[in-house]
Amino acid sequence: MPPPTTTKPPTPLSKTKRREKVVLAPGHSPLDWAALKNSGADLRGGATTLTRIPPSVLRLHNKRDDAWSAINGKVYNITPYLAFHPGGEKELMRVAGRDGTKLFALTHAWVNVDFMLDACLVGFLVSEPSSIID
Repeated sequence: MPPPTTTKPPTPLSKTKRREKVVLAPGHSPLDWAALKNSGADLRGGATTLTRIPPSVLRLHNKRDDAWSAINGKVYNITPYLAFHPGGEKELMRVAGRDGTKLFALTHAWVNVDFMLDACLVGFLVSEPSSIID
């Protein structure tokens, strides 16, 4: 008789949710992203200074050719990263124009977003300005 164990048997793959990865185009590997990020290319979409960005402005940047997302209070221009995302552009576009912190934490908790997208930082997410009524 085999010795008793306190570990569960492995769960069959059919019962677990598998993450889908896509085939990236040549020149779009993580190493290629690192090289582009360090090349000095403008990955901020022309932003020259960091700005305070309310949700109403963030929502305007929700298209493939102009995509921003907020993660942990920082707003990134994710447009140049779309073609490099291992899960594909479609998956990353789910957070375009909105705060992607929750989805990012659920799917990429081990990823250092500050390092991965530092060259794409455009500003900081702030609350909507309150209107003053006289």
